[in-house]
Amino acid sequence: CLRGSACCLEIHKRLHNFDTGEGGVQLQLHIGVGAGDITILKVGGAHDRFEYVIAGTPMEQIAIAEPLAGSRETVLSPQCWEEVKDTV
Repeated sequence: CLRGSACCLEIHKRLHNFDTGEGGVQLQLHIGVGAGDITILKVGGAHDRFEYVIAGTPMEQIAIAEPLAGSRETVLSPQCWEEVKDTV
């Protein structure tokens, strides 16, 4: 979670208000972070088309945390915060 949080800070620093080159459209970022084990599946194959499916409790945590983050904010799930609270 600590590395993930540091990564989020860098993402905000480098990409917030990034000019997309599409008529003045800029990226407005908000990020949610979860903690725990995930499973990544590569599915498909028909017509040489593949997709990735990511599953696990961190995805549920992110689904709650991300909408709580305002523009240029990162929200950590309680599980992630528990991992970093004594460090930050």
